[in-house]
Amino acid sequence: MERAKGTRIEMDNTQKITSSGVPWTESQVIRFPAGLPGFEHARKFIIMSVPEHQPFHWMECVDEGNNIRFAIINPLSFRPDYQPKIKKEELASLDIKDPKDLLLYVIVTLRTPLVESTANLMGPLFVNIREKVGKQIIIENDAYSLRERIIP
Repeated sequence: MERAKGTRIEMDNTQKITSSGVPWTESQVIRFPAGLPGFEHARKFIIMSVPEHQPFHWMECVDEGNNIRFAIINPLSFRPDYQPKIKKEELASLDIKDPKDLLLYVIVTLRTPLVESTANLMGPLFVNIREKVGKQIIIENDAYSLRERIIP
């Protein structure tokens, strides 16, 4: 039996350091091909979980020259009824084959005191964790706000 021949692509797993001092490798990178609204030049991010910061995560840009870091959260953790209406065409670029591969986050503005913190429910982040690609989609729905309180 003959084996199929193909080109093997090696991923650079050399450890690098983010601008905030966090080690990362290319295998962790999630690409946002269009960037994020207002941050179109920022296209490569890593998502980090710090146990003492739960339920928040950090999404940090690893593009050279960008010092951008967002606090993010799964909106279902504080708003279980959150159901943004998204057209299939808007998610097509994420190439989702299995719904389990899709992660949902929203960007958070952390404030002191924490009870003043808000989340942008009008711009959810969708991430295909298998393909390592993401997209922020702006939704038009009066039921959601740019500054939704996380803690009632």
